[in-house]
Amino acid sequence: MKTILGSRRHHHMARISILLIMIALIAGTVACVGGDGNNDGSYTLIVDFTAGGTVTVDDLPIPGKAILTYGAGTVVNVNASASTGYRFIEWTGNVSAVDDVNAASTTITMNDDYSMMANFVKQYNLTISSTFGGSVTTPGEGVHTYDEGEVVNLVAQAEGGYHFVNWTGDVGTIANINDATTTITMSSNYTITANFAADLYFWTDAYVMLNGPATLTPDKRNPCVILNIMTNIVMDSVRVDLPDGGSIIVPPFTDVFSPRVEWTTLLRFFTCEPGMTIAGGEYIFTGLDVAGEPIPRARNTDIWVGVEPPDPPTNVRAEVIEDGILVSWNESPIVPGSFEPAAYPQLGYYQLHISRIEIGELVYGANLISASPHLIPQDKVNFIEGKDHGLSLSEMEDGTYQLSANIHSMPPGGSLGKGAEYMSYDAGQDITFTIQDGEITIK
Repeated sequence: MKTILGSRRHHHMARISILLIMIALIAGTVACVGGDGNNDGSYTLIVDFTAGGTVTVDDLPIPGKAILTYGAGTVVNVNASASTGYRFIEWTGNVSAVDDVNAASTTITMNDDYSMMANFVKQYNLTISSTFGGSVTTPGEGVHTYDEGEVVNLVAQAEGGYHFVNWTGDVGTIANINDATTTITMSSNYTITANFAADLYFWTDAYVMLNGPATLTPDKRNPCVILNIMTNIVMDSVRVDLPDGGSIIVPPFTDVFSPRVEWTTLLRFFTCEPGMTIAGGEYIFTGLDVAGEPIPRARNTDIWVGVEPPDPPTNVRAEVIEDGILVSWNESPIVPGSFEPAAYPQLGYYQLHISRIEIGELVYGANLISASPHLIPQDKVNFIEGKDHGLSLSEMEDGTYQLSANIHSMPPGGSLGKGAEYMSYDAGQDITFTIQDGEITIK
């Protein structure tokens, strides 16, 4: 019986001894990982990285999380390399001994146990463009690269006469596609466009055209009232209510002075109503649709002020020179506040026309001329932008042509008038010339 009891006591003591040894081992292991180093005085370095790149330690690549041991004071080289479409951000973890946590290639000095992580982020391209009439000023047009999740500011700026419409393309993460100033959150590659459109306008002008020498009174100079309309509002015709209570329908029209008219985004209507108007006469313009109904926003007025009429150009002459036809004339007297083309800013201007007699078509025009003379170019390369329109002399076919000079005066500043006030010319000053096999002959 004593023998049996002694055996049991022996086994019980053995189990207690084993348990004490296991506790001691666990305590020793915890103490080692806790930063006191290994028993041999070395330290542990754990290196890992997120998706989007690779890491080398002392120039050796690691396939994934690596647990490495170094002697105290060892300087370890670590290098993070981003994969295509990613970029390195920083080292995180227990990085107090890392030389530069923001550098992909850096070092860590082993004076303790450390754990460090190389962090990468996915990147996406944002391609930005714009339509005619404006541009994207922030961040600018072209291709830009951003981190995944980055919120990018967008600013679209319209040019004068245009307005921002919307953003189109990959617009799923744009905060507000109808706002010129908005943001886009980058979660993929995106291509977007800022769209602009011309401001709607309905420009109208009523002015008097006089044909005859200045020695005649205006009512004897074949007067007619020019009604001129330019608009980007699509319409069928324009009704003008006249000062005398009547009304007329102005038909579509174009010539060399309106080369951009194509009846979709730009339209012109023009006529000349015979007779003289009265000072202060009001002309009411209304755009009409195909059913003859008024179009919203297509209504305007013009007042003919009735200032002193300018004299037409006199002694108009033309000379064929190597570069074209040089046209000269005696300049008209200044009309204060209405016609002073050489002033700054320019007030009124001279204008030249060339029509082909056989077909009665205007083939060349020059406007906004401030003084005599003016060259009608032989070749289009010598056209002055904004002044010369239509065909150059070398582009004109064989035939007979008529050259005419006129002036346009303006309503006084601060008056209710707008556009032009008078167009004045004298058909008796017109010059005829011919073109035959490229040779120009002044009649």
